[in-house]
Amino acid sequence: MTITATSPRQEREILQDAAEALSELDRLHSTARALDARIEALCHEFGETKRMWGYAPHHLRQTCAAQGLLP
Repeated sequence: MTITATSPRQEREILQDAAEALSELDRLHSTARALDARIEALCHEFGETKRMWGYAPHHLRQTCAAQGLLP
């Protein structure tokens, strides 16, 4: 039985992987913030249309689900 040792990754390789993962995380956070702002604006717009003040994202989700637009 031959045992082969795998060489550990070099510091630079690990840091490159980390930088890619962190960049992706930053992109996803940015996308989430943009979606939150869009949903807040839609809540405000829908609330004005229905003359219901204080419409929140969970209210909008429930309304979309009740209309069959969400599973």
